[in-house]
Amino acid sequence: MKRVTSFLSSALAVLFVAVSVVPVSAATNQTSSGGPSSSTGLSIQPRKNYVVNPGQTVTDRLQVGNLDERAELHVTFRVIDFTYGGQGGSPKLSLAQNAPPTPWSLRPFMKLPDSVTVPAGQTTQFSYSISIPKNQGAGSYYSAILYQATGGNSGNVALNASGVSLVFVSVPGTVNEKLGLQKLGAYASPNNGTTGQFVYIATSAPEMIGYLLKNSGNVTESPSGSITLKDMFGRQVNTIGKTNGNQALALLGQARLFTTCIESKQTQVQSLGGTANVTDTSCVKPHLFPGRYTVSLDAFYGQNGNQTHEINATAHFWYLPWWFILAVILVIAVLTVVIVWGKRRLASVIRGTTYRTGFGIRRKR
Repeated sequence: MKRVTSFLSSALAVLFVAVSVVPVSAATNQTSSGGPSSSTGLSIQPRKNYVVNPGQTVTDRLQVGNLDERAELHVTFRVIDFTYGGQGGSPKLSLAQNAPPTPWSLRPFMKLPDSVTVPAGQTTQFSYSISIPKNQGAGSYYSAILYQATGGNSGNVALNASGVSLVFVSVPGTVNEKLGLQKLGAYASPNNGTTGQFVYIATSAPEMIGYLLKNSGNVTESPSGSITLKDMFGRQVNTIGKTNGNQALALLGQARLFTTCIESKQTQVQSLGGTANVTDTSCVKPHLFPGRYTVSLDAFYGQNGNQTHEINATAHFWYLPWWFILAVILVIAVLTVVIVWGKRRLASVIRGTTYRTGFGIRRKR
């Protein structure tokens, strides 16, 4: 029995180590949708996209809404740069007044007014322009318009009445496009992809598939494609036909995490500002059986007028719920006892020994 106990202890130790060594890494996945964004005092548009040729100037208008029904807002503007804040879509803003421009900055090319006054409960539009020099190289350039609002009567800063509009410009031409796959596999997240980790062995059915792409080129990229999930017998469990439905961007130099639900549901939620209803997609627990799964990624990316690039990769993960692990241990234990007992029984027969009971008192002939 010592051998049986030793074997079971070793099996438990291996299973515990296999489950516990899965790395933990935080990641965020927030993106601007392009619709109106708001706070308790200010409503703005979070993202603008342009294609501007060298030597060309574009002029556009942005709308500022005052959600306060009682007091006007005095809104000031400033162009600031931003970069990525980790693996997600939340921008890291350069708020310092003397912050040096980034290599992709639009600050030298943008002109906009210093401020506007927005009457209570109303909206105001303002014009701005982007001028790209004739000798500017092809690629992606981006900065943000920072809004800061103060109450018109008291002069105090209105709480939460601030925000940014992200402005992206693509300058056509021959560019360097390079997205490299760094990770692919099951992604466990407690909050629909805001934070989480890649897992190779999962004791709870993972709700998402994730892939991490590093942008080493000089243009922002918005990859798209499909993901296929198969079980250990090669049967197709699910096909996700649109892996980047919100057109999230991988910024210059960023290792960007993209996640998608294995199974999802859609619900109607009220958008910020209370102006309309929008569809929200949430992940649900997929119907997976214990075993080994294969993830296949077929993605492509490329700016208009340039070559389309493909990313093809496969990865694997194990889904081993605790009840399945305990069942396997129990089966191994029973088989071990049966094998040990059988070997002893066979040895006793060979020696001419008969057992009254399995491991009880024995009697020689």
